[in-house]
Amino acid sequence: MPSTYIAGAGMVRFGKYDDTVSFERLAVQAGNAALADANARRPHIEAVFVGHVFGGPVAGQRVATELGLGGLPVSNHENYCASGATALREAWLAIAAGLYDVVLVLGVEKMTDRIKGGVAPDPSDLDAMHGFVMTAGHAMSAQRYMADHGASREQIAMVAVKNHAHSQHNPYAQYQRAVSLEEVLNARPVADPLGVLDCSPISDGAAAAVVCSPRGLQRLGIVGRRPEVRGIGLVSGTLRTGLYALNEEDISRRAGEQAYALAAIDPADIDFVEMHDCFTIAEIVRLEGLGLIPVGEGGRWTQEGATSLGGRLPVNPSGGLLSRGHPVGATGMAQVCELYWQLMGQAGGRQIEGARLAMSYCKGGTVSGTDGASVTTVVVSI
Repeated sequence: MPSTYIAGAGMVRFGKYDDTVSFERLAVQAGNAALADANARRPHIEAVFVGHVFGGPVAGQRVATELGLGGLPVSNHENYCASGATALREAWLAIAAGLYDVVLVLGVEKMTDRIKGGVAPDPSDLDAMHGFVMTAGHAMSAQRYMADHGASREQIAMVAVKNHAHSQHNPYAQYQRAVSLEEVLNARPVADPLGVLDCSPISDGAAAAVVCSPRGLQRLGIVGRRPEVRGIGLVSGTLRTGLYALNEEDISRRAGEQAYALAAIDPADIDFVEMHDCFTIAEIVRLEGLGLIPVGEGGRWTQEGATSLGGRLPVNPSGGLLSRGHPVGATGMAQVCELYWQLMGQAGGRQIEGARLAMSYCKGGTVSGTDGASVTTVVVSI
């Protein structure tokens, strides 16, 4: 693929905003931060790509107008939790095709005034008809993982302990405090064995990046290295029939293999990962599905600190969805912002020394009878 670079990134702090803060305002703040970081003015931007789920019709156009970018090509992308990363993929492909040299990519969501309780599949989906919500599915995943691999409840809970420890150093995180193992284990039960601290919160937020071709970097006057988007994989779930292993994660394997091939890398070369940890168990089984951790070893790796800052494969230095928050359409771009800041050496107290190659992973939604709706994997290097 022709070279594509991230020239700048910007976010607002994730959290719960009242009615005085609109969807558009969140997006504009993140977009302006990314433009400033890239030294980009409005005339530099040639197109806008926006990922969201609950933003309503032509949400991207509403945002572009308030950003002073009205009249440009604007596209809206909905792939549930993978929406922001899918918007980045479309921007990456457009730049590679030679259509544009400088574009703005946004992921944004205002959930707290739209979602009450946990998010669920579409009412027309068979799982939703039977009350099979996402939390229940991940609780079953945890039970199956413990039964199959001898993992302990404590090992799964340590994902939350680790990610909250990381979030203390992230000024954009919804929660910026450590939690103890005892707090996670004794938290209000949600779906056995998972408690409330095993679950990512309902959040509002926005994240953005300016993405460029080599000629675009020249137009912006950028001198020096910027992170390169090496490859972005996108796959959807396949139909399952009969009995199958609950934690097989074939969808993760296929998404990982696609990204590794596009980026021409070996997964062993990856220095750190931003992982879609919507629930504690999800971080473990998806890392294994990507081939980054041996199957059945994820719980032990977490407990022993291998996925913590300073470990052999740091995972979610940002704090992840569990503590950074999970405004679904914004999550994929928040992960990409973290890749950018880490590779630029701008991550402060959560900085991973010597990081050169990184990966993010987003899994969006469920479709009854399949192993998931969509997965987007992003590989970035410097």
